[in-house]
Amino acid sequence: MDHPSCPFCPFTDSDASFVEQHIEFCHPENGAGVESDSLPHLTNSTPSPLPTSDSTDQYVDCPHGCGEIVTAAELSTHLDLHIAEGIALDENESTHSPMEAGPLSSDYDPSSDQEDAFDLPVAQKGGKRDSGRGFARPNTSKPGRARSPPRTVGPDGAKRLGKSELGPHAHEKKMPSWLKKMLEKGGRTTKQTQITADGKLARHTKVENETDNLIPVIAKLCEQDSSVQRAFLCSPKVRHVCKMPREGGFCGYRNIQMLVSYIRKAQAPGHEHFPNGLPTILDLQDKIETAWDMGYNSTGRTETGGIRGTRKFIGTPEAQALFMSLDIPCDASSLSESSALRAYDALYMEVATYFRSNIALEDEKRVFVTDLPPIYFQHQGHSMTIIGFEIRDDGRANLLVFDPMFKTSPAMQRLIGTSARSNNPGRLLKAYRRGATYLQKYKIFELLKLSPAPSTAPSNAPSTTT
Repeated sequence: MDHPSCPFCPFTDSDASFVEQHIEFCHPENGAGVESDSLPHLTNSTPSPLPTSDSTDQYVDCPHGCGEIVTAAELSTHLDLHIAEGIALDENESTHSPMEAGPLSSDYDPSSDQEDAFDLPVAQKGGKRDSGRGFARPNTSKPGRARSPPRTVGPDGAKRLGKSELGPHAHEKKMPSWLKKMLEKGGRTTKQTQITADGKLARHTKVENETDNLIPVIAKLCEQDSSVQRAFLCSPKVRHVCKMPREGGFCGYRNIQMLVSYIRKAQAPGHEHFPNGLPTILDLQDKIETAWDMGYNSTGRTETGGIRGTRKFIGTPEAQALFMSLDIPCDASSLSESSALRAYDALYMEVATYFRSNIALEDEKRVFVTDLPPIYFQHQGHSMTIIGFEIRDDGRANLLVFDPMFKTSPAMQRLIGTSARSNNPGRLLKAYRRGATYLQKYKIFELLKLSPAPSTAPSNAPSTTT
């Protein structure tokens, strides 16, 4: 099925309104003020030609201005998610009415949710699994174009990595002073007054790049999406942490912050190390350097040349070193394809088993919210935080993720603390779903799992919706 496409770049989507928003959002000099009636290409069945094989390996700056460097082949998906993060509620959406499962709107196309068939028995037949660095280096953003200088080997036998692994700032001594000041200051904070369950007023501090209480909203939207057969979600005690404008490639640190948000709120092992809120990126750099000093994954210092005060990318080994140095139990693993199993099927199997181990499978509920920690998730070029897993009626599957590259949409912000009723739940969930169309591009994945808080037990709690 051909989808509407942007005339200015390779972006396509099954939803014509998404393409219109994309043009206004990312090509204002070309599309601003253009009425939809004057854009016949949005309903044309012939999409714009995709990049040739020579161009798909080229890296380009995100035209949205988020600071990311992406390949031409991935630009469409990247811009699609920028549109998803900017979705505002339609005027006919109700945020306070009682929960009812509403039908999907007529323009919703389930095929746009990037998913693939998932068969757990087949997935359990094989799959290569190993620990350590599963690929050249697990980065948190796309590598730059420039070639690296010849590699050097340190006393520990580790090779000094270059721009293809550590990003365009692989050899910088220190980041710009304006960026360091921005990271030291952190996201802008505001005070909000909310009514508690017992009718009292309470003051809360909100950080602009952090969103709490999203898991209950996602659970309610999954319940309303008639295409979802079953969905499993992690503890509601994790918050979504996204990057700040002009920040660049610090996704690995943001994912560590998301895991720390769970540790703090769940009072999980190690929470005493974070008494004053989430550590800043600069704090995390110091903690990783200290972990290397203690001998945890210490080859990372040789490979990176040190990360303190720089914009070098980090990955799973650095996250693991940090948590281990703080006596926070964690388990790192690598999943790759084999002759019997695709890499993303092995990933699906691992994540599904993780969430299913915490529930009573004989329960007939469709949506389960567990007490399990979220999972640090790495593939070549990017990292995210896995917050859940869903199986669709047609057997297809999706990971549910918090992606630090994208902020929480206005629509999702407005649904927090409400019954979260939506006429088109699939549209709102799009920013959190990663399926086979996305995952099949990668041959190796890495996961870092925290040990659950001591009180975690198999969940038989009722569904989050009524």
